[in-house]
Amino acid sequence: MSNSGFKVLIVEDETPAAEKLERYLHRYNEAIEVKGKVESVEEAVHWLEAHQSTIDLIFMDIQLKDGVSFEIFKEEKVDKPVIFITAYNEYALDAFKMNGIDYLLKPITFTDLSTSLQKAEALGAQLRWSEERTETISKTIDTALGKTYKNRFMVKLGDHIKSITSDQISIFFC
Repeated sequence: MSNSGFKVLIVEDETPAAEKLERYLHRYNEAIEVKGKVESVEEAVHWLEAHQSTIDLIFMDIQLKDGVSFEIFKEEKVDKPVIFITAYNEYALDAFKMNGIDYLLKPITFTDLSTSLQKAEALGAQLRWSEERTETISKTIDTALGKTYKNRFMVKLGDHIKSITSDQISIFFC
């Protein structure tokens, strides 16, 4: 893991479970920073609306005091990976449909948590590598060709012609 560690949100309504998770996180890497702890669907939605960009990873219990955590995803677009920690095994499939990268059953062990964090680190490294590689290829092409490219294109949509910026285009098809 990098020295900076993850920045995480803990969504857990049982205080002892949240405290145990935080202890395990710091035992795994002291640089892991718990940016927030919330206990309900409502609190999680409000927290994510305001602070989601400040975190890398979410640890989320499924059964919360005001409902099932999957309700959070209906209220707020969650774009961070989630490690679900729950006493219920019947939600596993739903969890992986909601940005879940792992599913731990309570009571969690330090070994289980370590394995999940290693998985999160590996996924993060792959994503960073992919982004860096794409950026490098793009810069190399731009430098090699020494060209500037159009930033607008005229596109026919039905009977109309519309101006579209290049950042709105993901692929050309003929």
